[in-house]
Amino acid sequence: MNTSYRLKSTSTTKSTTHIPVMFKEVLNLWLPNNTNDDTTVKPIHLIDGTVGMGGHTLAALQSNNNVHVLGIDRDASMVYNAKKHIQSSSTDDVSSRVEFHHGSFTDISQQLSSKTADGILIDLGMNSIQISNPTRGFTFKNFDSPLDMRFDTSSTNTSIKASDVVNEYPKSELSNIFTNYADEPYANEIAADIVEWRTQVSQLGGRRAKQGINSTLELRYIIEEAVDKYITLNDNIDDEPEIEIDTNKRYHTITTPTTKPTKQIDKKKRKKFESYRSIWNSPKWLGPKKQKQLLSQYQQRKVRHANHVMRCFQAIRIEVNNELEHIQLFFQQFDNEEESILQIGGRIVVIVFHPGEDLIVRQGMDMLVDSGNYELITPKEEGLRPKYEEVRMNGRSRTARLHAIERVR
Repeated sequence: MNTSYRLKSTSTTKSTTHIPVMFKEVLNLWLPNNTNDDTTVKPIHLIDGTVGMGGHTLAALQSNNNVHVLGIDRDASMVYNAKKHIQSSSTDDVSSRVEFHHGSFTDISQQLSSKTADGILIDLGMNSIQISNPTRGFTFKNFDSPLDMRFDTSSTNTSIKASDVVNEYPKSELSNIFTNYADEPYANEIAADIVEWRTQVSQLGGRRAKQGINSTLELRYIIEEAVDKYITLNDNIDDEPEIEIDTNKRYHTITTPTTKPTKQIDKKKRKKFESYRSIWNSPKWLGPKKQKQLLSQYQQRKVRHANHVMRCFQAIRIEVNNELEHIQLFFQQFDNEEESILQIGGRIVVIVFHPGEDLIVRQGMDMLVDSGNYELITPKEEGLRPKYEEVRMNGRSRTARLHAIERVR
């Protein structure tokens, strides 16, 4: 295999540059074992089930002149961006060997023009371009966005939005989501504050009552305030509880914190922080000009308890997009060996980023290995981790794990 290609940046701005994670390791596993160089005449059919900005796809196309890729993504804007990126970053010969579909990796057989594929890649990480888009609601930094968080924003998608989750789910369900999808230690407290907040908003009357919790900055404030309040009421509670990692199964286990907070909450800073509550709960009293001014100040503040906010946003996103169920459905496609969409010698390569999806991926691969038709080609529990140099250059790769299996019969 010729790997002397150069991977171009997917963006011209530093803030939105997307760097494909572990792309060298991906190429070594994604392409079939017998494609050592460009002399292979037989076409190599690959599937990128989460094409994103097309970084992995472009690398595969550039590595071997016989590679053809089907790029799939649930996000139509990503399909458009990937197509545009590959066309602008390569020759006509390269771009002619890729086709794009707006869809899900759960129904690959419906989108595959050839009968079978030689390799399938699923990258379960969030795309930097999606995160930085102010209209999507994925980020709690820099933007005040509508609470959407859907990958598929097409008119035909009638699934729930993030606003539906925070405004309609009962406390118990919110708590379960924060615990199961993000290992959030203060899940109960945050869920309770969300329910209390939306009850107060409903009592304001008029248009504001109908809006409910409707923006990313509002949700961020609720989470920050909930954690703030919990730490203040419990002086013996740490802001960030200790997390034990079971190295055999890689589950995160939250232990009961016993140490004092390393940093006490400053009363003056807390009072200033609490003044921002009126942005959403006293909009009539503030007036539009003052409300806009306060919102701008709050937007520029450093996020309080950022890890808790990040975990809750992640959990809501997973719920909105049924992400874990999609992974399960993906592996069920390979149950029938007689109608398998993967060639013998072909590989399934999956990149995971958090314990919930990691567990389901490993269970799916174990199921296929137990059938006798597949073999695991990465370390059983840990998979492959990014090298230190990559983590240093691309912080988003630090939690990545790569798992791969090969069809043997």
